Amino acid sequence: MRRLLIALGACALGVGAVVATAQAPTPAAQPRSGETYLWSGEFVSLDAGTRALTLRTRILSEAAPDVGRFTAGDRVLVTWSGLDIHAGAVRRVGRYDAAQPILDFFALPAELAARDVPNDVITLRIRIPEASVAAVKGLKPGAWVTVTARQRPKTDADAIVGVAAYIRSQT
Repeated sequence: MRRLLIALGACALGVGAVVATAQAPTPAAQPRSGETYLWSGEFVSLDAGTRALTLRTRILSEAAPDVGRFTAGDRVLVTWSGLDIHAGAVRRVGRYDAAQPILDFFALPAELAARDVPNDVITLRIRIPEASVAAVKGLKPGAWVTVTARQRPKTDADAIVGVAAYIRSQT
């Protein structure tokens, strides 16, 4: 009987260790440079020659004072609110300095095209990969797109991985 209790205790400890290990975060589960996240915006225009895509997107009220410091044409670093691989709205806007590394996982260099802070919207211009031009070329203003952006891009040229028309799931 004593052996049986010792064996059951050892099994319980082993199962507990396995469960604890399975629940513990691993270094591989942490975001790393080079991974991507998704954000959505309203299509405004595309200059296919320069691959400059202009999109309207939401900002949080806490970003309003930041946006007020910039004017159209300024290079900015927008930081998104987000979780895992999904970005929601812009939560901070700062001056973009290409010489400084991007430290935030949800930060994106862009050009500020317009600001409409009272309506919680800013318009951004980003450079998209050649492969994405065809996916958005036929869109009409007001259509929505999903942008795949690189976390912690090394340069603003590699910040955008791809762009596609936003399609709502049928399920």
